[in-house]
Amino acid sequence: MTGPDIIFFWVARMIIAGYEFKSDLPFKDVYFTSILRDETGQKFSKSLGNSPDPFELFNEYGTDAVRFGTMLMSPQGLDVLFSSNRLEVGRNFMNKLWNASRFVLMNMKDGQTLDINFEKENLDLPEQWILSKTQKSIQAYNRQLERFHFNEAAKVLYDFTWNDFCDWYIEIAKIHLREKDSQKGDVVRGVIVHVLKTILALLHPYSPFITEELWSQFKAEKDLELIVSPWPDYHPELVDSKAEKTMGFLQDIIIAVRTIRGQMNVPPGKKADMVVRMHGDSKFVLEKYDDVIKSLCGIREISVGEFLDKPPHSAVAVIRDMEIFLPLEGLIDVALEQERLEKREADLKVYISNIQKKLSKRDFLSRAPKKVVEREEKKLIEMNNELKMLTINLEILQ
Repeated sequence: MTGPDIIFFWVARMIIAGYEFKSDLPFKDVYFTSILRDETGQKFSKSLGNSPDPFELFNEYGTDAVRFGTMLMSPQGLDVLFSSNRLEVGRNFMNKLWNASRFVLMNMKDGQTLDINFEKENLDLPEQWILSKTQKSIQAYNRQLERFHFNEAAKVLYDFTWNDFCDWYIEIAKIHLREKDSQKGDVVRGVIVHVLKTILALLHPYSPFITEELWSQFKAEKDLELIVSPWPDYHPELVDSKAEKTMGFLQDIIIAVRTIRGQMNVPPGKKADMVVRMHGDSKFVLEKYDDVIKSLCGIREISVGEFLDKPPHSAVAVIRDMEIFLPLEGLIDVALEQERLEKREADLKVYISNIQKKLSKRDFLSRAPKKVVEREEKKLIEMNNELKMLTINLEILQ
């Protein structure tokens, strides 16, 4: 392991010396680390005084967060413009993992053993999905480690933990974890602890301190300390493409409804009705997992049919073979929201006109710094996109 700037000063000489004195290659692999530079592009140097004190970073962000955040931003063999602000990603990730673990602990039964045979249990869709995603993440993570793409391995783990495990599975699991005495709840607990322990094991080389502490809270009597525990095995029999496809469909529905609520400023505490007009065979997803949709989308009732009419003042989303209508009357003040959108639409048209005039002037384009021109072009694109969304929302309300 070395920096690419000393290949000929150190690596090449070691290879030559190996053949000269031992008649053998001293090593087969050489890993080139990234070179950290400051925000001006200068290489970190004690003599220049531009190198941050690692202990100050550890105190501010946490040791594990600094390790993980630095690795996440460091592509193999490429220079990195280091900024301590980028370590926020590592700290936020550690906080996310810690809070997820606390939630799981709060929902565990005292003295409960969670040895669940995943091949024998009748697992529901979310459990089949998260176990399948876990196995695919193990496979992708190991593949990146074998290629020495440590930053890509960190990204695989980051995306799986943050998105699949925390944002989706834990939110769905809450529905069943409330039922502490149900068999279904026990299966969910077994799955969630299994996946969490897998995450901790994979993360341990990057973040040894937080993972060892959390592992001590979940390990069974037969488990070793994390640092000497076996590496998670890849189990292809748990990969379920059908479950992933069905779960993807369910996620698309939930995202569509949440997007409508956000765009139309529906208060989070207000329950909405959902009308679905569909012509295919996807009805079973809505019927079997209506509790998930109602919980994650703030839905009171779901009506499904092939010939249902669109309710008045309804926002619309199209997902595969279904049209989803969300009636807005009673959720928002339609007249007040329409007035707000019309005012914003008028303001945007003025802003867009001014930026277009500015960008059409040759003097501005030739004299203004490139960053300023790019900033104005970016603002124009963003405002045009917002104007399109406002126009669609106004059509819904009219």
